Amino acid sequence: MFRARRSPRASLLVVALGAWIGTFVPTAQAQSDAVAAPYCEPAAGTKLLYSNRAYEIEKKPIDAPLLYYTYKILAPSLHSQFVERRGQLLFDDGEDRWEVLNKEQEIRDFWPLQSGKTLVLRRFDRATRVKSKVHFQVLGLEPIDSGTHVYQSWKISRLDENSDGTRFLQFLWYAPEICTLSAFTDSQHRTVRLLRVLKPGDADYDRPVTVKKHQLYFADSNEAVK
Repeated sequence: MFRARRSPRASLLVVALGAWIGTFVPTAQAQSDAVAAPYCEPAAGTKLLYSNRAYEIEKKPIDAPLLYYTYKILAPSLHSQFVERRGQLLFDDGEDRWEVLNKEQEIRDFWPLQSGKTLVLRRFDRATRVKSKVHFQVLGLEPIDSGTHVYQSWKISRLDENSDGTRFLQFLWYAPEICTLSAFTDSQHRTVRLLRVLKPGDADYDRPVTVKKHQLYFADSNEAVK
């Protein structure tokens, strides 16, 4: 089950996106091999700046389940949010709506990523009572250029088929080098690209970000993030 909660100190401030645990115990270390794709997660404190949104990966509780991870939405939400998830290919605005019905092993078997692998995620929207089948298929490797770095990425198609008759097709690009998405398509079928990966101590790490006209900016200087 996915769950979101607002920070009690939130005042200002949505991805992409994620996958699930693989055949290994999850680790916060990036993979040295840019093609091999066992499950991994970005280290706590990592900030992911995309072309029109930004997230910060949070530290897990000591007793957290294997599928569990959290992130904070830095932009473009009006209120900072902490989001709890059981799957890394589902970055989003943090609404606490979905309950995943799959057995854990079904999700484990999707990893490591390889061309042709598939996963059907079954979920239930507690707000609308709509049931969904979310079909993931690994299409192959494709480079994603952030402007400062090229990420060798696994391209994945995602097709949502809902019991109310609606369907939606999306594409995700997962980069094993950074244990997260290098790009994805949004609800308007626009491609959202990863621009920067910031770690504590990096230049620009502490600068606030904001979104204006579908573009991510540093809020202290109105400089577009590149």
